[in-house]
Amino acid sequence: MSLRARDRTTFPAVVLGAAGAAALVLLVRFQSLPRPLWLWGALAAAYVALEYAAVEVGDRLLVSSAVAVAFGTAVVMGPQSGVLAVALMAALALVHPSYFARRRWTLPVANFGQLVLSSTVGVGLLAALLPAGPVTRAAVPRILAATVPAALAYDWVNFYLVAFMTRRLYPDRPPEAWSALRANHLAMTLLAVVGSLAGAAYLLVGPVILPLVGLTFVAGHVGFASYARVRRAHLDTVHGFVKAVEALDPYTRGHTDRVLHLVSVAGTELGLDPGRMERLRSAALLHDVGKLAVPAALLRRTEPLGPAEEAAVARHMRVVEDLLAGIDVLAPAVRLIEESHRVAVGGRGSVEARVLAVADSFDGMTSTRSYRAALTQAEAFARLRERAAALGGEVVEALIGGITRRGEAYGAPDDASAAEVARLVKERALRA
Repeated sequence: MSLRARDRTTFPAVVLGAAGAAALVLLVRFQSLPRPLWLWGALAAAYVALEYAAVEVGDRLLVSSAVAVAFGTAVVMGPQSGVLAVALMAALALVHPSYFARRRWTLPVANFGQLVLSSTVGVGLLAALLPAGPVTRAAVPRILAATVPAALAYDWVNFYLVAFMTRRLYPDRPPEAWSALRANHLAMTLLAVVGSLAGAAYLLVGPVILPLVGLTFVAGHVGFASYARVRRAHLDTVHGFVKAVEALDPYTRGHTDRVLHLVSVAGTELGLDPGRMERLRSAALLHDVGKLAVPAALLRRTEPLGPAEEAAVARHMRVVEDLLAGIDVLAPAVRLIEESHRVAVGGRGSVEARVLAVADSFDGMTSTRSYRAALTQAEAFARLRERAAALGGEVVEALIGGITRRGEAYGAPDDASAAEVARLVKERALRA
């Protein structure tokens, strides 16, 4: 982490940690210690194990099924000690081994505060809504009904506290781009309901049901882990194709990285939802994969391609794209790439396709090739605006506005530099 990033995160981490500690002190003052201690210890061990085994299901988004243990514990321990029992378990996340390996104290302190506060609010609401008296079969529906708003409160507080810290760590990559996933919020709520049901089952049946309860908690983790593996396989496939293209055309590496960044800038400005952003980023990574079928002689030309050669390149690229379209995990991205090709020549396409076409066009104009000099950023902006009717005015302005607000600079620094580079490029082409 850079010094600047540490400056941004130290104060918020201290505030979160202090708030979590204050909540814990108040709970110790007003709640009873969890009993029996052996049961709390077993549940705490399950909570910590699942929290440590959190998996990545989105860009920088780690989730675990520990919420099921938390709500199950709250039901088992009851309103008098359930909130403290869960908050104490959440506090154990402070000793995650990865924190010691990275030697970053701000992350565990912030995570401690975030988990304790989320648990206090969510489980506190559950405790307030739980029916009074011993748990009976007739009370189970009321317990499950109370879990839903409590789980939503837990998830809402957890999400916004994580978003708060993520904005400090990644000011140019808003957390909404990954974390406002409806499927994830729904899964967390369902896990909380399953956890409460498991807790009620323990109170009705007794310790003999603990192995089944443990399997229920593991099942939640397996679901997240399976999704994470599929997502990782998808990303590995995409990056594998990108590396293959880079081996054929060295220019592609920098170009792909820049287009990936530019679509993120424009997509964020447009407020695209997480699913559309994920698809757009995959398309940005793959948009040049068709070069795998293009003869190397055409890729490495030191002079502009003629109409016939451009048509040949397009045919070769289309062959690869058609093949990839038959792969389920890549098909959405490939369709988006095909749409962007149509947009680039004046056709119609979705917002995401227009974003990809605009980003690709802008990077092409502001990059120097062996046969063409880069334009200045101002000139590239002007040319995009000239084509706004075809590319989409809103998309063009989103990219321009995002680049301007971030203070980023592309292309030649000024007209004189652009003219000098153009002269040198021309001389090189003549010598070749």
